[in-house]
Amino acid sequence: MYNISQLNAAGAALGLPLRYVVAVTAMAAANAPELVTKLTCACEHLLSASEMVQFVELSRESLLKMVTTIGTPRIINSTAALMDAVPETIKERLPKTSLRCKDDYNYDAIRQRGLDMWKGVYSKQAEKLEGKIGGWYPDLLEVIQTDLYGRILSDCRILDAKSTELCTIGALFPSNVPAQLKSHVIGAGRLGASSDEIEAAKAIAKLVCIQATALRD
Repeated sequence: MYNISQLNAAGAALGLPLRYVVAVTAMAAANAPELVTKLTCACEHLLSASEMVQFVELSRESLLKMVTTIGTPRIINSTAALMDAVPETIKERLPKTSLRCKDDYNYDAIRQRGLDMWKGVYSKQAEKLEGKIGGWYPDLLEVIQTDLYGRILSDCRILDAKSTELCTIGALFPSNVPAQLKSHVIGAGRLGASSDEIEAAKAIAKLVCIQATALRD
């Protein structure tokens, strides 16, 4: 059984089930799907049925969004670990069809939505960052702003923008990319996260890294 008390202490500033969603995201980044399974089983005993449905829905959405940060193989493995541990009674209450369909993909609208979130995260640094990335490779900037931010990260129908940034912190901490982590810590604040919430997301990710290392020792 997963010892969830440390996680609850580290993430106390985040409500339920968001602290567990951030943890799932960090576990995926740390390449520890076994921890995702253990946490999901623990949540079954701690959360009400409605909270469990919300935990699974938010976790799946965070994992999908973090394809942009962690990469597809780790996301697939952790999504499988999550869903394999979810009881059938909870699975029955989850949506059966994709939220995303071809009617959603108006290029101009998607791109503008992505730019709005990009500017929300980076604020005065947005234009400077555009210049850097566009100078390296214009197609990289287009894919980041339109496909990653536009199609994926800024879709807030399930996971809102602030929670997305907190989950991004959870994903970046184990990935050992301090420059990007710093940017998204600041970005989370710009999107409404308190300093306590940001510190909680970092503390959860740090704890997950320790747990993931212990798995391999």
